[in-house]
Amino acid sequence: MGSQNIYARADQFEKTLFRIIPLSHTQQRPMTSQARIDRLKTGTAKIGCLINPMGGQTRKRQSAIQNALNEIPGIMVCEATDAITFKSAIEQLLRANIDLLVVVAGDGTTHAILGHLFKLLTPEQWPVLMVIPGGTTNMTPLDLGIQGKPEQALHRLRDYLLKPSAPKLVLRPVLRIEQTGMTPIYGMFFAVGLVARGVKFSRSPVKQLGITGSIFTFLIMLRSFFGMIAGMLLGRPQSEWAPVNMTMTEANGRTHQGTYLFALVSALDCLLLNIRPYWGKEPAPLHVTLVNQQPKRLWRSVWPLLSGGGQVLQETDGYYSHNTHSLTLQMDDEYIVDGELYRSASSHEPLRISATDPVTFFVPEDTTISMTRSKTASAVQLPVRLINEVAWESKKAVSPDLVPLVDALIMRFGTSLDAVILYGSCLHSAISLEEGIVDLYVIVDSYHKAYPERYLANLNAWLAPNVFYLEIPHQERTLRAKYAVISTSDFARGAQLWFHPYIWARFAQPSRLLYYRDDSVRERIYAALAHSVVTFLKSGVPALEAGILDVEEIWTRCLMLTYAAELRAERETRARHLAQANLNALIRLTEVAAPLLTGILEKQENGKYRCLTTPETQRKALWLWRLRRWQGRILSILRLSKATLTFNNSVEYAAWKIERHTGVSVEITPMLRRHPILWGLKVAWRLMRRGVLR
Repeated sequence: MGSQNIYARADQFEKTLFRIIPLSHTQQRPMTSQARIDRLKTGTAKIGCLINPMGGQTRKRQSAIQNALNEIPGIMVCEATDAITFKSAIEQLLRANIDLLVVVAGDGTTHAILGHLFKLLTPEQWPVLMVIPGGTTNMTPLDLGIQGKPEQALHRLRDYLLKPSAPKLVLRPVLRIEQTGMTPIYGMFFAVGLVARGVKFSRSPVKQLGITGSIFTFLIMLRSFFGMIAGMLLGRPQSEWAPVNMTMTEANGRTHQGTYLFALVSALDCLLLNIRPYWGKEPAPLHVTLVNQQPKRLWRSVWPLLSGGGQVLQETDGYYSHNTHSLTLQMDDEYIVDGELYRSASSHEPLRISATDPVTFFVPEDTTISMTRSKTASAVQLPVRLINEVAWESKKAVSPDLVPLVDALIMRFGTSLDAVILYGSCLHSAISLEEGIVDLYVIVDSYHKAYPERYLANLNAWLAPNVFYLEIPHQERTLRAKYAVISTSDFARGAQLWFHPYIWARFAQPSRLLYYRDDSVRERIYAALAHSVVTFLKSGVPALEAGILDVEEIWTRCLMLTYAAELRAERETRARHLAQANLNALIRLTEVAAPLLTGILEKQENGKYRCLTTPETQRKALWLWRLRRWQGRILSILRLSKATLTFNNSVEYAAWKIERHTGVSVEITPMLRRHPILWGLKVAWRLMRRGVLR
């Protein structure tokens, strides 16, 4: 997209009365009257808050939450802890004719509130909803884009109310679960099988440990998984982890019948821990995933199943995912809705699951940047100057000798190729293409389409990227390149959402876009590059001590943090060299990213920046970087091991790179050639002890 188009779209957004970020697959009308949205926009809305003081997060942060609520003028607050008090509190708030209902609670409380609202009101009478993560599990608010601690979300609400503007609204349908003889149930997430067994286990004493949020959910999932595996290995399936027998009929009449490890139906795009177990492409609001009791290649399929790469999984192997408007289930078993346990009334009467009209949720301004579903909306919400700056850097001239390398990649990947990006030493240093190896990133639309070999697609989906070596003759010379393959969606997620800096540390630095399929792909690449800059600075700057630093020092020290998070042979002086070589570009990138760094960096008149770090935020940031270092060692070993399967002459390349950056020669023995993984780990351990690898 050209810069003029970006400005035009930004202006168009500002002229609208309010901004809605809908699901791309639903065009249904939203609930909530326009009058309530207008009052929210003008700052005249009545605000009500329902809080569950027994929620996992709320219980631990009561004082901070209360102080935050006291800063919101005119807010009406009600507390509730069970079904009776929930109903009473909601009715009290509705009698006050509130326009915005703020819910500070977990998924279970939100589930109960949705049920009461559907019983009490017609769609146009609904208030706008804002769900703040205050429970043990908080899938709904996190998926909508409301992150952080409860009091932080309340502070963002306070700031919006003090300076109201066009509200950012997210439209999301709700599941309606019906069965003859029972009252309809409403929620965002439905599951049977292993997931339901795990929730039942969560009612055990483990919940009394005081662990909440994602950590608690991870423990439950881990216990569920190992309970299932133990039963398989011992040949004695345990009843508490038994799969589910059911028949599922889709809206189009297709029927699935059998025994399943689990089945999921959700109106959420991702679950806790950023799990994305859906890969259906149909334009419908409900995501459905089935996994057979004994799927093939289970171990190799776990990561694609959880990470959003499920498109490489096959229905013939026991993995099925699609989107739908409704479906029916026949079973005699337990199921969960938003963490609450239910049981089907009869195996003869089907459960009918359908999508309601979209509910209108309010999301404060700065929490939607990394969570939008629309590619265009994601780009618009970044500063236009930042998009323009990365675009300008990406368009700079490069050596014409790169053309044969790009042509070779186009020939290899064909219609699956989205883009090719140049980065690394041949770009940032005065190294000719004849002396060095060009570093390229190959962006593809689908791993399955990119490879004729299925194992390569699975490896790429399991742990991106795959790394390959390319060597071609050109004008009596030999051009060499190392290229990494990653999907467009994984590249975008890596730039915004990955905890480890593998993607955003590399692409926060200037790079060159050598090839792109079309303007849509180019927009997504520019947005990912811009997000990389923001993520890099947001992650690195809080680890620095408070004080005034210039741009070179900020980037040097942040780069050193990212280097330490991987097994790298480069010396620490490499970070200083990169910052100096790209200083003008880094000065501009820091300046245009500054609007998203409020509270982290403050620009001074002399062009330097004040790091607004407190001892508490610095301790937390350094602790996160320690986690990244441990995570990075594991990921580096896994990626190096994987490279022996994909990278020709990988042992020689690794030895060459170590000697080039450190001056230390690595002897390539016959044993190292025959067993590059096992013997390579031994060599890597020796180099780490000598300080060659860090």
